Amino acid sequence: MVFGIASREPSNSVEQYISHLDVTYPILLDADGSVQAEYQLQDAFPSAAYPKDWIVGPQSTIVYSNNGYELDAMLSAMGIQE
Repeated sequence: MVFGIASREPSNSVEQYISHLDVTYPILLDADGSVQAEYQLQDAFPSAAYPKDWIVGPQSTIVYSNNGYELDAMLSAMGIQE
């Protein structure tokens, strides 16, 4: 299941993003950044590009994180082989 999480973004900006990119999966709002803080997400480079992909495993740990689209690496992190 895929969800987007918009951290510390105003809802009107998120709505524009959803509309502009024709996003069809649910986007959850993390207005105060508490979800991001819960996972202690820190970028190697503070200016890292967004959006960013995170895959959270069954034990609520991050098994993949990247700001580039790498389908093979994402599938591998989920234990899916093509």
